[in-house]
Amino acid sequence: MSVTLSPLPGKDLNRLAGFSLPPDQAGFADLPTITMSTGAARDGHVILSDGKPVGFFAIDRDYADHHDFAPEGVIGLRQFMIDHAAQGKGHASAACRALKPYLQAQYPGAYACYLTVNCRNPNARKAYLKGGFFDTGALYLDGGFGPQHIMRLDLA
Repeated sequence: MSVTLSPLPGKDLNRLAGFSLPPDQAGFADLPTITMSTGAARDGHVILSDGKPVGFFAIDRDYADHHDFAPEGVIGLRQFMIDHAAQGKGHASAACRALKPYLQAQYPGAYACYLTVNCRNPNARKAYLKGGFFDTGALYLDGGFGPQHIMRLDLA
């Protein structure tokens, strides 16, 4: 299995139209079309396994403008998800490990990437830790689905 990351222009979102999430994950992430329809300053990215789309994430370029814990000059990882049919095969961990060099190349002006992960989603937290993120020890309490760990990946 070879996992790679690639920009996903908005006109190509239909490539992920068949993606789904199991019911127990529906509160943790949205599908790509919903994520990219918010009007926020987000860039879509696709997770590929042997060239086939298996996942998606968005980078929020204005993350610091909407999260008090995030300083200026950082980006935010949003809506990281693996298609239900591709889950349990190591794609999330492999994609998380590929994030740092990928984000460094795609966002050379950003010195860190932040994310929040729900406290009831320990598997996602583990995947982010394997990818080099560290838990800041603080919680984000303004999400609509319960407390979330604040995590950071240094890019500099």
